[in-house]
Amino acid sequence: MTNDINPECPYSKRDIRMAWALHALTASGVVVGFVGLTSIIEGQARAAILWLVAAMVLDGIDGPIARKIQVHKRLPTIDGNALDLIVDYFTCTIVPVAFLSKFDILPEHTVGILGFIILMTGALWMARTDMETEDNWFRGFPAEFNVIIPTLFLLDQNEWLNFAVLAGMCFLTLTYRFEFPHTVRVVEHRLISITCMIMWLGSMTILAVQQDKPSQWLKFVLIASPMWTVWQVARRYLTTRSADSDQNHQQAATVDSHH
Repeated sequence: MTNDINPECPYSKRDIRMAWALHALTASGVVVGFVGLTSIIEGQARAAILWLVAAMVLDGIDGPIARKIQVHKRLPTIDGNALDLIVDYFTCTIVPVAFLSKFDILPEHTVGILGFIILMTGALWMARTDMETEDNWFRGFPAEFNVIIPTLFLLDQNEWLNFAVLAGMCFLTLTYRFEFPHTVRVVEHRLISITCMIMWLGSMTILAVQQDKPSQWLKFVLIASPMWTVWQVARRYLTTRSADSDQNHQQAATVDSHH
């Protein structure tokens, strides 16, 4: 079936409808996030977490499909990357900050300033033109507070510890030194990364549903799963630093040889 509206377009009407459907799937993340925000306003923390998990699942499945069918070629008038960033800022930053301000996670009188910092650093990160490396690592923490803040809520630990974790994440958002892996797109250890993320989100979902006597084993998974990402970030940092050091030594040796 050819495209009768624009004969020069190499894609059929069906291909273009599929592209629109995929963009609609991405945009639906805003709706899911808004329902989560409504749950926060109503004081339903666990319902809000479930909606945030649903938004994360949507965000995880639309990208691979878009790259598979080359949606940017089928529908070039819609910038899928811009759409994704709009949805991400709402669901990954704005809604989690609302969660932070509604429920007791941080020490008293610290919510306002830290929430402001999260919103600012998240916006700045989303606007970066160099947010990804050529091998699909994020430069800095990709402002995914939709994972961090519900995790801290479910773990129910010391409020000052929560403050320190979130402040550290804000710092890492704007750093150039530490790079975080894209769970799906980084090829190295991809299966382990996806498995850890599924375990993390699965544990978050079950703990959100469990009102009474939350499983300590699932809380352990909430801590252990992100440790894989921490290991990846540390390994990447040390490897890059070592390579830079070797390069500097080689350059110094070359200069000395010319003298």
